[in-house]
Formats: sequence, structure tokens, C-alpha cells
Amino acid sequence: MRIGISAFAGDGGKSGISQYMANIVGRLVALAPEHELVAFVGNGERDWVQSWHPGLEVVGFPDWTAHPVASIGWHLLRLPAVLRTHGCELVFMPAGNRRLAWSYGVPSLGTVHDFSQLHVPQKYDALRMAYIMRVLPAMMRRLDRVIAVSDSTRRDLESFARVPAQRIAVIHNGADLGRFTPDQPASTVAAMRAQLGIDGPYLLYTARLEHPGKNHVRLLEAFAQLRRSRDLPHRLVLAGGRWSGAEAIDARVAELGLRDAVVFAGFVPSELLPALYAEAEVFVFPSLFEGFGIPVLEAMAAGTAVCAGNTSSIPEVVGDAGLLFDPTDADAIASALAQLLEDGRLRARLAEQGKARAAGFTWDRAAAATLAELQALAAQKRP
Repeated sequence: MRIGISAFAGDGGKSGISQYMANIVGRLVALAPEHELVAFVGNGERDWVQSWHPGLEVVGFPDWTAHPVASIGWHLLRLPAVLRTHGCELVFMPAGNRRLAWSYGVPSLGTVHDFSQLHVPQKYDALRMAYIMRVLPAMMRRLDRVIAVSDSTRRDLESFARVPAQRIAVIHNGADLGRFTPDQPASTVAAMRAQLGIDGPYLLYTARLEHPGKNHVRLLEAFAQLRRSRDLPHRLVLAGGRWSGAEAIDARVAELGLRDAVVFAGFVPSELLPALYAEAEVFVFPSLFEGFGIPVLEAMAAGTAVCAGNTSSIPEVVGDAGLLFDPTDADAIASALAQLLEDGRLRARLAEQGKARAAGFTWDRAAAATLAELQALAAQKRP
């Protein structure tokens, strides 16, 4: 088969969707050398997409095609012709909750990651909400097969987008278990601490600085409460690039008097991320809604005790390997953190359970299941 892949809307490797695209597509090339995979992307991200696997054919288009509005139009008007021109027999849309087409001219498989717009008020502006709420669900229904990255997303696909259940396959995301391990080289740990400005013990939250969806403000309130009630030597490390609403997070840090206690690490280079997870005393994940929650899985794989919100897909990922709390309640967040910080045995037990649970979620398994979906789709369309 010759399989076309839309690699647009990947954020250059700075989001969960981009991690999914890189890990799945790169492994598809390695798993199926008998097939030809060709990825279409704006020229600005061409080198990044090529880095997924040297055997991936990458076709670049002018940079204007990556602009959100222009990209939507390109997928609607140009993608079917591009697939024909490049002789594609199937198409895979790995960012199906961002970019889809109305028709493709070939069998189609798309991955839908989340419906956060349903669950987080004020997440997007009015124009983007109109596209996400009205246009994308109709295009999701036109896909021949749909991958949901969690049962939580599957439920939204069925109830909101009205995609028939028999056309949906749940394939969980993974973690790179070779990279995210508890034992990190001392030199890497030292480089991480020096580069990010972290000394001493710390609590960690990795998520882009987005308000209100990622819920940093309530975490800051919980952290301030902990500091008032006990002698807490830990700093709070917030790792992630700035996004919509980041100024509200800055303001709350100032209001709570936490400037010296919070480390804004920014977007952390991939080579430092495993050590950042492994060195944290506790990983806290208060996000209001997630389609999957890759950082939770990476933290568990790195042997760090986890506490996280009890909403959306997060309990599905955490299972019994972490403490769950109501992410809308700062007191509940503070209570979960205090429990982990004060109970070393509980921390150690959850760290071990987390490693065992993370071992069941791998990118290799997810890529193999995705390849099976593509092959089944091709078989269905043969005369």
C-alpha cells in the first residue's frame, strides 16, 4: 500500500498530539517496510517530520498552508488532489480533532484525541469554537474508521460527534519506556537541574501554561496552602511553553507570594525530560480535561508517585497506581499532595505500581494496532 499522512497541526513537537504523530508514524514506517508512507506538511516543519524515520517520504508545501485557517481550507480543497497526485491508496489523519477533509477519494482513518471544547469553558475563541463544534464532528462522521485514544474520547465521539460505535477503535497512547526510567545518569540530572534552575526537592507539573484548561491556578492555590500549613522545602516546577491565558498564571503566582517558590521551566528539551520526571518527589496533574494524559504515563514510567484529577481519561490511565482528586477543589489537591509528601511508604508503593502500570502502555503496541486498522481498512475496500 501507499499511505498518505497529513502531518499538519503538529505544533513542531510541543504538544501531546505532536508526540503521538512522531511516535506512531515513525513506528509505522519501521513496522511495515512493505508499505510506502508519504507525509504532507508545511515546509517549516518538514525537517521535524523527516526526523520521525529516515524511510518516511516527506512532501513539503508552502508555509502559508500551515496557518490554521489556510490549513483548514487546504485540507478541504487540495488534499484529495494531493492524494491522487502521489498515488495514495489510503489516508491517515493523525490529528483528526484539528485537521480533516470532507472527502479523500480513498479509504480514510483518523485519530481523535479529545473533545476538550465540550468540557472546558472559554478554551477557544468564538471562530475556533464554531469550527470545532459544528464542522469537525461532521467530518469525523465521514471517516471510514476512527481511532479514539481513550474510552473517554470514544464516549464523546459516540454521544457528541455521533460516530457509529462499530467504526471506532480505542487504541491507547504510550510512553517510551526506554527513555522514561527511574535511573537517570548523574550527569544528565546535573545538567537538567543546572539548565532549568532547579535546586533541592520539587513537585512537578508538565503542561503548557494554558488557563483555565490546565488548571494551574488551582494548583498554585493548593501549593500556597501547603506552604502555609507546614514547613515545605519543595519548589513547584511548572514545565511547559506559554499558551493562551498564561498571564493569569503569572498574576496568581504574584498574588500568592510564590515568586521564589515556583520555577517556570518553559518547554523542556526532550533529552532533559526523563531526568526531570525521575527527580521529582511527586508528580501532580490537575488538568481539568484530557483526551489521554501522556505526562501521567511518563511520570509513572519514571518511577515518580502520581496524584491527578479524577476527570475524563485520567482515571483510565492512572488506574490504582496514583491518588485521584477533584481538580476543581484546591483543598482536595492540597490534601493529595500532603498525603504523598508525608507518607514515604505510600509514595514508594505508588511509584512501583506506576511503573508496572506504565509498562502496559507502549508506543510499539499502539503503532501495531494502528497498522492493523490500516490493513483491515484496505482489505475491506478490495473487490
